[in-house]
Amino acid sequence: MAGGYGASSASDNTRWMLDTVYAPTSVTKDETFLWYSFDPRLTLGVAYLLKQGSFRGLGSYLLSPETATLPSTHVSAGVQGIDTGNPGFSFTSEKNWETGFGSVNVFLGLGYRTNVKTLRGVGGFKLSSGRNITVGYQNDGVEQYPFASFSQGSMSAGLYMVNFKRPAWMVGIRF
Repeated sequence: MAGGYGASSASDNTRWMLDTVYAPTSVTKDETFLWYSFDPRLTLGVAYLLKQGSFRGLGSYLLSPETATLPSTHVSAGVQGIDTGNPGFSFTSEKNWETGFGSVNVFLGLGYRTNVKTLRGVGGFKLSSGRNITVGYQNDGVEQYPFASFSQGSMSAGLYMVNFKRPAWMVGIRF
């Protein structure tokens, strides 16, 4: 989701981020995302939807950075759901906390899908261990995605369960 983990803190302050999500039972089958961070506030990119043979522009802008007491706020545009390719916009807030076992991240906001003209709540959370393992949940306003991923250096791989029933595999690199 453009306003989800693909656009925000997931970039880990790297310039480039390339991810592919393979969901064999989905409308799109495979979605590839290439992001470039111009600076800590502005990230632009492109998504390629394999089955449709189409591209979608992506963008994310950090309106206000996170502070000790307030979440960060983001506005974004692009693909609004894994396995659908639906275009849209989102406005989200994100907060991070450090714990004894790793970090906790939560985001909440609104997502607007331009193809069906609907405004819905979006959100999610992730728990990241100090051992490169992340588990979480993301809701794009229509479907829900529990996920788990493993990172080693700049590489990552993971599994989503689209709407808790359809698998989608993710691989990515940050550089």
